Amino acid sequence: MFGLRNRSPRQCESESSTTTTAVSRRRVLQGVAGMTVLTTAGCLGETLTADDSSSGDGESTSADGGTDGDESTALEDELRPLIDDYLDAAAAEDTETIATLTHGSSPLHPAGWEDTGWEFQGDAYDDIDGYEIERVIETAAVEDVSDLATADFWFEDDELATAVGSNDIAIVEVASNDLAAEELDVWVFVTEDEAWKVFLIGTEDETPEDPTEAFEEPIEDAENDVVAGIDWEFDQDNLGEETEWARVHLTDSPGVDADTVRIESTIAGTEIEFYNDENGDLSSTWAGASGTVELNPDGDQIVVTAIDGDDERIVHRQHYEP
Repeated sequence: MFGLRNRSPRQCESESSTTTTAVSRRRVLQGVAGMTVLTTAGCLGETLTADDSSSGDGESTSADGGTDGDESTALEDELRPLIDDYLDAAAAEDTETIATLTHGSSPLHPAGWEDTGWEFQGDAYDDIDGYEIERVIETAAVEDVSDLATADFWFEDDELATAVGSNDIAIVEVASNDLAAEELDVWVFVTEDEAWKVFLIGTEDETPEDPTEAFEEPIEDAENDVVAGIDWEFDQDNLGEETEWARVHLTDSPGVDADTVRIESTIAGTEIEFYNDENGDLSSTWAGASGTVELNPDGDQIVVTAIDGDDERIVHRQHYEP
């Protein structure tokens, strides 16, 4: 998960108070409970553009399906330290180092969001208990990058191809329960000035063909203890003309004890959290906030969860059926 916290009250979606938010983009995997639990590293073998690009554990694969022996091993040896350094820097929230490791055209580059009042959150990178490189896909194509769940969130139409340009692409699949659980098990590298740089981190997109198969029973916040209402016709400017959005309005008079409220669209995989925070003379609250989530155009469900310490309770679940 790529986490950002908003440092500026002007950026917050709250009508009555300063609201602290954490935003991420995550895809739900069919057959897996919830959006945050992935038990195995993703495998792009079924969706690669090459006719046959499968290989055994630890092997490297080229776009034509062959393995290149010493050359592939050399690439793995070159990319592994970049992953190690990025993990260390992310856990330390060291954005200066992250910037040196990240491609200038990547949406993960700190220059793209620090100036607008957002700061990086490294929680997802804490306590990573090692990993194994399962496969390195050499000479990958833009189409392969599009198979990542995060790709269509960051890029629309030809934006991805434009950002990559004529640079080389390599994809690394890692085996790690910790990274898989945070959907950080597929790493995309793109060259910049002939050096490999981190471009995207995510997991394979496995959105179900029929979203309704993943729907669960609706839950209504009948007393509006948390949810005041949902605007299904919300039009988010500058976030994609072809994208469907919903805006969830939280009550300004909470009827439950909760230090955090999570809003998610479980099929499109957008998640936003509002939480109470006290810092000196400043304080924030989720009450009265409004959060916007992307919807899968073929169907989705919005889930709102109230979190009080270690206790999490779904207070509202509503289906979107176009």
